[in-house]
Amino acid sequence: IEVIAQEVYDQYVSPKMWQGTVDIAENHLRNGEEVWLVTAAPEDMATLIAKRLGFTGALGSKAQTKDGIYTGAMLGELLHGKEKAIAIQKLAKEKGIDLSQCYSYSDSHNDLPLLLAVGHPSAINPDAILGIRAMAEGWPIHDFRRARIFTKAFSPIVIRIAALATWLTPRRKRS
Repeated sequence: IEVIAQEVYDQYVSPKMWQGTVDIAENHLRNGEEVWLVTAAPEDMATLIAKRLGFTGALGSKAQTKDGIYTGAMLGELLHGKEKAIAIQKLAKEKGIDLSQCYSYSDSHNDLPLLLAVGHPSAINPDAILGIRAMAEGWPIHDFRRARIFTKAFSPIVIRIAALATWLTPRRKRS
């Protein structure tokens, strides 16, 4: 399972991470705050991702395994929607953490229970419903998609302009 989790991380998860999101998490870590990944993905995968990113830990869905292979069955509820809020409330109680002082970030309206469980919710690259709710609530909205779209769309143009500018720049004559 760990080998598969590492391959999935390297091939599918890591390339799709938004640097701005990683920067936010790293800022919390630099400030001495705990950073937990809370996801519906299997906890094994979540733990690997959290370790790779230097996070404190991870909460994920409990998937049943037999002889190191996923069976397809769940152990308990899928960590989704209100289950995420329940999971962080349990974690906070165990660790003596005041959730009103905590931050939470999500891109999906499905995570509204999670966002509403903390004192400082934020939307990152939100879906339409979450974006509307975040605006209505006055929550911070971080949208890193625009930068990636701009970079993809304009990088070839910028490279061509830079090359043209370099070519047109007068050369000094050697004496």
